[in-house]
Amino acid sequence: MPRGRPRKYQSGEEAAEAARRLRQQRYQRQHQAQAPPEFVAYAPTIPGAPTSTCPNVGLRVSADVPVPRDTLIQPEE
Repeated sequence: MPRGRPRKYQSGEEAAEAARRLRQQRYQRQHQAQAPPEFVAYAPTIPGAPTSTCPNVGLRVSADVPVPRDTLIQPEE
């Protein structure tokens, strides 16, 4: 009756083939092109501070800033 842990490979040839495959996989992993990490810098806004918008956009940053009206757009009734 055999004692101890059974062999993973029955012959030296099987063990050599498995080692060759392992080395090949390790080589391919190390030489793959790696993408830069997906990191987005986040800076939280200060509460109560108006957002910065381009003046040509026509968006208001607070309730007391007037918005110019476009004469080509008809208001919905």
